Amino acid sequence: MGAGQITQICKNKFFFLSIYIFFSIFLPKLVISNDYGKYLSWSYARQNSDFENLENLYSFVDFKNVNKSLLEEILFQSVVFDNWKKAKEISEELSRRDQKNFSANLFNLVENYLNKKNVTKNIENIEPEYFELSFLKALILWTNQDSEIAESSSCIPLLCMHYGIKLMVQGKKKQAMNYLTKLDDKKFISTRVSELLFLAYSKTKDFEKAKVKIDSLSFKDANLKRYTMQHFVKNNYLLNPVNNEKDGLAETFYNISSWYYQKNLFKYSVFFGKLSLRLRPNFNAMKILLLNAYDQLDYNRFAINLLRNLNQNNPYFMKLIKIKGTFYEKFKDKKDFISELERISNNFPNNWEVKLLLADKYRNNKEYNASINLYTSVINDEIVIEKWPVLYSRGIAYERLNKWNQAEVDFKEALKLNPDDPYILNYLAYSWLDRNINLKKAVNYLEKAVELEPSDGYILDSLGWAYYLTDQIDKSIYYLEKAVSIMPNDATLNDHLGDALWKSGRKLEGISQWKRVLIIEPQYKNKKKIKQKIESGID
Repeated sequence: MGAGQITQICKNKFFFLSIYIFFSIFLPKLVISNDYGKYLSWSYARQNSDFENLENLYSFVDFKNVNKSLLEEILFQSVVFDNWKKAKEISEELSRRDQKNFSANLFNLVENYLNKKNVTKNIENIEPEYFELSFLKALILWTNQDSEIAESSSCIPLLCMHYGIKLMVQGKKKQAMNYLTKLDDKKFISTRVSELLFLAYSKTKDFEKAKVKIDSLSFKDANLKRYTMQHFVKNNYLLNPVNNEKDGLAETFYNISSWYYQKNLFKYSVFFGKLSLRLRPNFNAMKILLLNAYDQLDYNRFAINLLRNLNQNNPYFMKLIKIKGTFYEKFKDKKDFISELERISNNFPNNWEVKLLLADKYRNNKEYNASINLYTSVINDEIVIEKWPVLYSRGIAYERLNKWNQAEVDFKEALKLNPDDPYILNYLAYSWLDRNINLKKAVNYLEKAVELEPSDGYILDSLGWAYYLTDQIDKSIYYLEKAVSIMPNDATLNDHLGDALWKSGRKLEGISQWKRVLIIEPQYKNKKKIKQKIESGID
């Protein structure tokens, strides 16, 4: 029996022992065998972030027979899956076990508020140790549990904001501005605060200050034309003004979600973000924050769902399209997104940002000629000021089509415009190495690239390979080993290191490195050559 088989048997025994311990702790009351099997499947899906199976199976869990921490996890899943009925049942069970349960109380607060039920008990049972006291005060303010508003001279910025917009809702504009202007004075500024201040200044006819705020947001329409201030004065709904208590409550949950996000507690950020959107489904600032939290948790499917049916009149339309593109990059099938970009590009032919995004998707999809046509269109557009990234991207597309002369021209032009970009330096220099030309210049470029980006595994590998090709083997091994230490599972990097080790006389180590290539990537592009090197080395 080999060492690998022994290791696998040990792993299997450990897995089943772990399952036994888990269920002996959490399931003292076993459900019937069919449900038990579903529970096992749910637990496995949960541990492996298999959301499709998780959503199909979690509703079978007998939540009355699990402990509190696991029950809170199921509450979180129910909220993420928009299964509000299930979430309500679980929050009630949590509250029955512990009336002070933080998550359950805040969930129940939202549910009771939406159903026009009394929320006093929910407020009373919230323990502020889990977040800042100012959030509790804001919740009290917007649920009308206390009408008292602190003096503007003594309030902290977050509460100044909530007191101000509450007074604005009540029609007390002059009093409201005493609080809201404190945000400018105390430099309490974010995109959302700028929106709220613009809305306040425009409502009080202070258009000079309103213009400063709207200009700072730099909103553009789908044709990339700057929106005028008057556009938002007439269509202020686009910036999600706080018009009533429900909007104010959604704003508070947005603040809570943001607070947890800043503390890297992304699951809590998602939980409270979903509650905010439950109160206000079209809340742009909350959607963008939630998308960022989804990205941190790798919740790509939920992000794509949130990004469906984008409205071109949304001032964040272009931002959301770009975010959507980053999420689609994580999926193999990008056809739907490419089709969407094609429709937008046809409808808004002056939007070079969409053209560039579409060109990048074409290139990533190996549709190089289509990408080159769009890159060229963007490069020729006089509106586009910064052209070096587009030249670099077009150069890559030309290089993939083996049109090296055109590619080299683009890389050199991009480098002329941005001489300190390590990635252009790396791509151009490595392309020279591949063609066994300009080796000395390639070494110089790559030394500079490593100086600019010393922890990039690919750039370190390029420099190591340049030293190998110029017979500087000790230097080559030094940089190739650094590259492999950063990216140990990259087949090409291990192949290069194997060559350098062999050439230095460390032949057994070289062979070991080549063998590792085939372990990492059994169908490696140079598999036949690797096998030959393992068998007979290199000259």
